[in-house]
Amino acid sequence: MYRHIRLNRRLHRRSKARRILLLGLLLVFGLPLMAVPALAAGTVGSLPAVNGLSASGFNQDTLIFDRHGTLLDDIGLNGDHRIVVPLKYISPFVKQATIAIEDRTFYSNNGIDVGGIARAAVADYTNHHISQGGSTISQQLVKQVFIGPNPPPTIQRKLREAMLAVDLNSSYSKDQILEMYLNTIYYGSQSYGIESSARTFFHTNAHDLTLGQAAMLAGLPQAPTQNSPLLNARQAKLRQLEVLNAMVAQKMITPEQALAAGNEQLQVFPPSNQVLAPHFVDYVLQVLDKQFHIRPSDRKGYRIYTSLDLTLQNLGDQVVRDQIARAGNFYNFHDAALVSMDPKTGEVLAMVGGADYNRPGGQINMATSPTRQPGSSFKMFTYTAAIESGRLNMISPILDQPMKFPLGGGTDGYKPYEPQNYDQKFHGTVPLKIAMGNSLNIPAIKTELTVGIPAVLDTARRMGVTTLTAKDGSYGISLTLGGYAVPPLDMATGASTLATLGVRHQPAPILHIVDGLGKQIFAYDAKKNEFRAVTPQASFIVDSIMSDDRNRCLEFGCGGDLTLPGRHVAAKTGTTQDFRDNWTVGFTPSLATAVWVGNPDYQPLAHNSTGIVGAAPIWHQFMLQALAQKPDEWYPVPSGVDQVGENYFLPGTESLPSTLAQPWPTCRFGSFNPYTITDAQLTVNGLPCVLASGPSGRTARRTQG
Repeated sequence: MYRHIRLNRRLHRRSKARRILLLGLLLVFGLPLMAVPALAAGTVGSLPAVNGLSASGFNQDTLIFDRHGTLLDDIGLNGDHRIVVPLKYISPFVKQATIAIEDRTFYSNNGIDVGGIARAAVADYTNHHISQGGSTISQQLVKQVFIGPNPPPTIQRKLREAMLAVDLNSSYSKDQILEMYLNTIYYGSQSYGIESSARTFFHTNAHDLTLGQAAMLAGLPQAPTQNSPLLNARQAKLRQLEVLNAMVAQKMITPEQALAAGNEQLQVFPPSNQVLAPHFVDYVLQVLDKQFHIRPSDRKGYRIYTSLDLTLQNLGDQVVRDQIARAGNFYNFHDAALVSMDPKTGEVLAMVGGADYNRPGGQINMATSPTRQPGSSFKMFTYTAAIESGRLNMISPILDQPMKFPLGGGTDGYKPYEPQNYDQKFHGTVPLKIAMGNSLNIPAIKTELTVGIPAVLDTARRMGVTTLTAKDGSYGISLTLGGYAVPPLDMATGASTLATLGVRHQPAPILHIVDGLGKQIFAYDAKKNEFRAVTPQASFIVDSIMSDDRNRCLEFGCGGDLTLPGRHVAAKTGTTQDFRDNWTVGFTPSLATAVWVGNPDYQPLAHNSTGIVGAAPIWHQFMLQALAQKPDEWYPVPSGVDQVGENYFLPGTESLPSTLAQPWPTCRFGSFNPYTITDAQLTVNGLPCVLASGPSGRTARRTQG
């Protein structure tokens, strides 16, 4: 037993001797080395220059905000997060708690604390390793920036760290060093810097941290995992009390404040990366990459201030969910998209890319996806082209009659194409405004062919449609019926163009961009995004047609979801073949909104559901609530528009030939071979001809021999 005691005493003496020896090495050799740069360089090697450091220059997250400054997404790197904030923004409790527990002589030392070094030197080591418990804030900072978070604990490394800390203090003020430290140090849960950790653990920010929260966070850098309130709540509480006691000892707070802070019930949140308006955020990231060559992986701390109004976004999300829950099962639609824009600027105020981002396949943004046909909502481009051409006016009579084109039907295009109206009826001669308002297909086709498919394409492209990029000859008669894919974003842009009396703004989702150094690198200017796409006069006439509810009563009834009580508003519905897509597009002078309803897998809707029963209720509720606090507004009659009664005309177009009131030109052949027939045979008087009906109502025979 006595031998055992003597052995322990001998080991203790050896350990003590080793500690004294290590202390001597540091005090006798280390400190003088720091005073003799040449000798130090030979001992620890070359040292990096500390000049040029700035907290704002550190690698950090990309932050995406809505137009009012609400954070939509914090995009880090592989789950790691850092958000740099200035020292003056950080709660004083954080600064005090950090200094009290990490470096109580911070404002008086030159980067190293001799007392701290002594305490570290006499600590219990093995294998000649030196404890890091005596590191100052400056030493911890240089370790993070220049040496690395997990360096080997050697004497040489410790000397390098101390020398860099001294150099750091000779180059920067204490506040600059503290700011860099608080934005650099690791707090656990993949959070670097105080702002990121405040958001992660407490869902607050560095400015608003309470004393209790600040003390708990200040205790984390020493051992982020061991002291984590998520992983070891008891140890985290003990560490928090240790920090509070240190603050009392330094007379930073009173014992009563410490007691109150220790008794504070803190709600700690597990790490999460909640994204608001995820489809819109995805869209913004695409724009950043394509237009500005900015990617979150750059880690330059970009602050992206977008055009999104989160209040309107939440409204859009809600009305979409409500309509799907109310009518989705009956009509068999389970997804929807909505885009709302400020027509005067092009700013995207709301973008609902789907009913549920987190469902399988839900990440597809149906608001921007160029995969769905717009149906009859596309007719607003056709009739705009027609009015602008001066060949038709809003009361031009159009014969709604059966039409069978020799070619254009079936998947191969070699079968007759026989378009139908939605109600499977023909309505005789109707004025253009009634044909447009009731979305009659035959009059729309006649209008399209009269002004020419290239003219309709040109108008649609000018007004904001970006997907119709093939050669004009690639498009057929079904163009005016919305037979070619156009995303809701483009339809909203087209509606916005009519809402501004013909001035197009390309969608503008980003208002300004600031980099991590606080430098503004982009500021949106709506004036630079203006393009005169359509004349004010033609736009006004089309707006008048689309806003007169009497024009659509025949098919849709009066006073329905395409109207807003006590308010002027223009609207157009759309339904595609086999009821796969369901649309409503409409606007006031200050808000333009497009809504699509359908199924991502192209399943058709049930019960012959048109845009009036699927998309229109979403559009109606959104517009009604979005405009609730705004007065009614509409356009004065622009100069260059003649008014006759309740109708409007371009000058000189009040009395036009009633060409479309006549039967459509009939083909001159009785039979034909679809594989050899020529374009010349398929046209009469420059228009695609239709097959004649025989005495029994049969159409011309076609052969394949």
